[in-house]
Amino acid sequence: MATDTTDMATTPTLGRKIAGVIDDYKYPVGFLLFFLGVWTLGVRAYSVPTYVLPAPAEIVLSFEGELGNLWGHTTVTLYEAFLGWVLGNVVGISLGAVMAEFQTLKRSIYPYMVVLRSLPVIAFAPLLIIWMGINQGPIIAAATITTFFPSLVNSIAGFSSTDELARELMHSLNASRWEVFRKVKLYNAFPYIFSALRISVALTFVGAVVGEWLAGNQGLGYLILVANNQLATLLLFRALLVIGIFSTAWFGLLVLVESYLIDWENQSGGGATR
Repeated sequence: MATDTTDMATTPTLGRKIAGVIDDYKYPVGFLLFFLGVWTLGVRAYSVPTYVLPAPAEIVLSFEGELGNLWGHTTVTLYEAFLGWVLGNVVGISLGAVMAEFQTLKRSIYPYMVVLRSLPVIAFAPLLIIWMGINQGPIIAAATITTFFPSLVNSIAGFSSTDELARELMHSLNASRWEVFRKVKLYNAFPYIFSALRISVALTFVGAVVGEWLAGNQGLGYLILVANNQLATLLLFRALLVIGIFSTAWFGLLVLVESYLIDWENQSGGGATR
C-alpha cells in the first residue's frame, strides 16, 4: 500500500505535465509574439507595401483559397526531402561506422570528403542534371548530398567515442568485433546519430528546394522561384511558412522518438552492460 502511494506521488499528473510544457515554451512563444508585434507595427508605421513586406496577418489570410494548390506542391517537396533524408542518412551513418572501425580507410578518404563538403550543393546541380535529366532524380540527389555530410561527420564522431574501459571489458570477456560494435560502439553513437538526423532535417529541405529551382516544375522550391520572378511576395511567404512548419514538426517528431528510445533503454538497463 505504501509502495502504491509512493508511486502515485512520484508520477506527474496531467496538470503538472501541462504546466511543465508551458514553462518550457513560454519564452519562445513570448519572443515570437513580440517579434510578430514589432513586425506588424513596423509595416503599419512605415506604410510598407505588401509586395515588399506583408504583415503577418496578411500572410495568414492569403492562405484562403490557396490550400489545395499549395498542398499539391507541398507533397512533392516532402517526398523529395524525405527520400533524400533517408538515403543521405543511411549512406552517411553506414559509411561513418565503417570509417570509424577502419582507421586506415578513414585517413585515406576523409580529407576528400571534407573537400567535397566545402562545395555548395548548387555547384553539383549542372552535373546532376546532365547525368539524370530534368526530373526528380537531381532534386532527390541534391537533398541526399546535403544530408549525407553532417550524417557522416556525426557518425564518425559517435562511433569513435567508445569508452576505452568498456572496450577493454568486452575484450576481456572474449567478445567478438561485432559484439563490441553492437553492444558498445553503436550504443555510444546513438546520441550522435540522432543529432545528425535532426540537423539533416533542415538541410534536406535546402537540397530539395535548390534542386527544384534548377530542375523542377512543381514543389515549394518551384513556387519560391515563380514568386520571385513575379514579385508575388505573399506566395513566397506562404511557401517559406509551409517549409518552416513541416521542418519544425519533423524535428519535433525526432526529438520525441529519441526521448522515447532513451527512456526505453534506461528502463531495460541498456548499454554495454546488457
